[in-house]
Amino acid sequence: MRLLFRPRDPKYVGEGTLPFGTFDDTKKWLPITRYLEKGAEMFPDKTMFRVADRDGNITGSYTYKETNEWANRVANGLIKHVGVKKGDKVGMYMLNCAEYVISIIGIHKSGGVQVPINKDEKGERLAYIINHSDMVALIIDQDSIPFVRDVADNLEKLKFVFVTGDPKDVPDSIGKIKALPFTMFNDFSSENPGVDVTIADVERCMFTSGTTGMPKGVVRDHGGVIMTVRSYLQQQGVRSGDVLMSVLSLGHANAQVMCLFSAMGAGATAVFYPRFSASSFWKWAAECGATVANMLGAVAEYLWAAPPSEWDRKHKIRIMLGSPAPKNLEEFQERFGVRVIDGYGSTEMGMVLWKDPEDHRPGSSGYPMEGYYVELRDPQDTTKIVRTFWDPYENPTPPDEAKGLLFIKPLIPHTTLNEYFKDPRRTREAFDDEGFFNSDDIFARGVDGRFYFVGRHSRIRVSGENVDPIAVQDIAMRYPGIQEAIAVGVRLPNVSDDEIKLCITLKPDAKFDPVEFCKWMAEIAPVFMVPRFIEIYPEGFPVTATQKIKMAELKEITDNTWDRIKVGLKFSARK
Repeated sequence: MRLLFRPRDPKYVGEGTLPFGTFDDTKKWLPITRYLEKGAEMFPDKTMFRVADRDGNITGSYTYKETNEWANRVANGLIKHVGVKKGDKVGMYMLNCAEYVISIIGIHKSGGVQVPINKDEKGERLAYIINHSDMVALIIDQDSIPFVRDVADNLEKLKFVFVTGDPKDVPDSIGKIKALPFTMFNDFSSENPGVDVTIADVERCMFTSGTTGMPKGVVRDHGGVIMTVRSYLQQQGVRSGDVLMSVLSLGHANAQVMCLFSAMGAGATAVFYPRFSASSFWKWAAECGATVANMLGAVAEYLWAAPPSEWDRKHKIRIMLGSPAPKNLEEFQERFGVRVIDGYGSTEMGMVLWKDPEDHRPGSSGYPMEGYYVELRDPQDTTKIVRTFWDPYENPTPPDEAKGLLFIKPLIPHTTLNEYFKDPRRTREAFDDEGFFNSDDIFARGVDGRFYFVGRHSRIRVSGENVDPIAVQDIAMRYPGIQEAIAVGVRLPNVSDDEIKLCITLKPDAKFDPVEFCKWMAEIAPVFMVPRFIEIYPEGFPVTATQKIKMAELKEITDNTWDRIKVGLKFSARK
């Protein structure tokens, strides 16, 4: 297929060129590491990526040549020491660091399939991901050792754990699993391993929120990387002179594809920070010379709420992807001197909708990207297409008859979800007979042709993480005293993400302390799954005349709703 790389207004385009072209001819696409290899030959001394420590100090800088050679050592080590073959799974479980970047690239080069694990997974869910993915090796940082050790006796197929940091601090084993220092890869060849990897080969198995209590593995090919990289370079105007900055975890597709891989595809530079800090974000941006950055979830609200700083406009960031864009878009852009572009994507499909930087119409997610066909369908009967258009200029709120589930049909092979790993039932449910994927998100389409995000149908999104309500309910039901549990998403005013409200009934004579419950849940589940709101329904959940639960009432915050934030109970993700 031949695509069209859209021109951009020069003020939205970075300095430099696109040394590897615009990726318009899909027949000529190569895995992203091939462009790294080309960069190592064309501009070996140019900085490929940099990493910072937890205080925001840049601690490492690596050229295209150094990055390629280090990744080759990791790839060759995985092939020769671990025995990784094409399609074998290799996991990563750590905070952003240089070794994380190199591991991703090295796994690609070995022909392996990367399995990035959310840094906040622990216990039963962590063991499930490691076992279910069939990974043969796992790369972790020092801080992750206790979490792996806690589940080591339950790990069935894992052969090796490689640990970053000082080799003297690496144990000989973690449980029954052989542990080795990451530095052992330095002993292997820096030459390209020469594995024949194509865009049709599997690139990742990335675990996202599950519908049966456990995460599900999203399997995608190398073509999906190039698809999103191409769109990102086009829509954000990225060029070789840009510096792409990310404060998001490399365990997510955003930091990988729209920072690391997009930098490779443009011959640009990427900079990674291990955490987000609203008070330091713009200072870090100025210090690293960032020109492009991304926001997810409530990041925009946190940045806006931070006290005004001398760094608010001292940076060089030209353009930011906001998914979603801040509610007070014009004020945000004026305060920080940036252009924020909205878009919509998912782990399964990549970036499906994207707004043009020249389009200053607020509130929409833009238009479908080339390579996708989309349509809206009735949430109650997904065989019916929603054809009602509404005029967002006359009425900012779409009527119910204009709202529909976004269904997506990929038009280019090897660019979107292949399957949910070892879950044929869930894979069948995700697609209809015509190959349309159900996004589980509600949109409306305006008479202007733009798509406007309305809300989520069943999923909840907390702190940029997709959370399945059934998974929250399953965990809650394990707590002594809880009879029934229903988790719902609550959208507070002027906040982009949801908050979880847990609605419960109790067993006869049971005692329930919400503080103790939240502490218990934070010990066994990622902190983003711990509910903010809890309400007990002594008489049972409200129901209709036909005995259906009134979900709209459950989403209400009442005088009986307990608020974790009001009692000062907060939990922090790993930093």
